Amino acid sequence: MTAKTVNGEENEMNEQLVTECAAGAPGLSPEAALIQLERQIERGSLFTHTALGRTTERLGEVESFVYGLIDALIAKGIVSSDDISTAMKNIQELMPGVGEPPMIGAAIRPAETEQDSSEPATVDCDARMHICHSVCCKLDFALSAQEIETGSLKWDLGRPYFIRHEADGLCTHNDRATGGCSVYADRPSICRKYSCEHDDRIWKDFERMELNHEWLSEHLSESRPRALRVLMQNRIPNQPRCGEAAQL
Repeated sequence: MTAKTVNGEENEMNEQLVTECAAGAPGLSPEAALIQLERQIERGSLFTHTALGRTTERLGEVESFVYGLIDALIAKGIVSSDDISTAMKNIQELMPGVGEPPMIGAAIRPAETEQDSSEPATVDCDARMHICHSVCCKLDFALSAQEIETGSLKWDLGRPYFIRHEADGLCTHNDRATGGCSVYADRPSICRKYSCEHDDRIWKDFERMELNHEWLSEHLSESRPRALRVLMQNRIPNQPRCGEAAQL
């Protein structure tokens, strides 16, 4: 199958999706129907991430309880470290497909307090745009709960609730034609306060407009989506030594 054939099939699938969305939403244009669909996907993702976050929290509580119980039993001489190790090994051998899945959760920036409030940064971005090309829009950060709930900002569905970046590394809200922000009035508070003036990751010399190309190339280059962790085979995860659970 050639690349041309694959692209043609992909375009047909996209056109079919637009048609189906419009058919399922009478009175709406295909574009408006797609916006509706995106909204529903976002709502579903919010629900899923909330449930996963709560599950992760409960698993953390259970983990702490089990490790604490093991330490208490060993300290009182009721069981030995060897007893625990043997029991764990036996259970692991009985459990098929034992692996170490990635942690599930979501990142949310803490709500600001009155002490955190400050005036917006005052950097003449227009004068620097031809040099920096909005490189600050490649920086990563999590949204606050309020910013998520407004619905004005798009977050990364693969890493809730970090601001969404596209394949070129820039924020999805960056206007590629002008370098400005397409949601400027509703931009995140962290963007309002950020100033690149003293950020040595961005500038080697702010006054001379000399970029720190080494850091930028290493940390903010274009990239494809990637799996944070992929389990290629079944293996027994490394277990903490008995008696050290309280240090984890």
